[in-house]
Order: sequence, then structure tokens, then C-alpha cells
Amino acid sequence: MCTISMIGDHYRDMWKPMPWYPNVLPQVPAPMPQAPITITMPPEISRAEFDDLKRQVAEMKELLRRAKAYDEQNGEPECEIAEKMDLLRRVAKMVGVDLDDVIGKTP
Repeated sequence: MCTISMIGDHYRDMWKPMPWYPNVLPQVPAPMPQAPITITMPPEISRAEFDDLKRQVAEMKELLRRAKAYDEQNGEPECEIAEKMDLLRRVAKMVGVDLDDVIGKTP
């Protein structure tokens, strides 16, 4: 496994969705049998959580830059997996960080 791929694995695993439990509204018995209706809302993120994610993405970008140089020096250029890099690009885009200068444009 090349270094850039290993770093991608680390951040992909770190950013896996965390389990959360939706808010379930209490049900009032209906006169006729009917399926219960539940309303779920995605959890809100705080400014601190957003800033922390942005810091992690900036750190990841620097590590990817160094890993790419290392891989090129050691004969393993462009060994990353496209799906993994796509996920990293999408997370980075959510916080306003561009990875094109490090891992290239989306193929």
C-alpha cells in the first residue's frame, strides 16, 4: 500500500458516519390501524465541530502533499484508489478546501 492511500484510509475511517438516534415523536393512538409516522431530523453541527473538521481537512491536505512526494520518490506514483480520493474531495469541499492541487482533478 502506498503512503497516500494509507493516509486516505485513515481519514476515511475517521470520518465514517457516527450512529445517532433520531428524535421520535410520541404516537397518539389512531382510531383506525395505521402505520406510525416518525419525523427525523439530521443532527445539527456546531461551529466548533465544523472548525474542527476544517482543521482535520487542512491537516490531511498537508499529509497528502507529503505522501504524494514520498510515493513519487519511491516509485509508487498515482497508486491511490479513485473512490477513496473522491470521498476525501467531497469532505474537503464541504468545508471549503480544494484538494485538486494535491491529488489532481477528478477524473
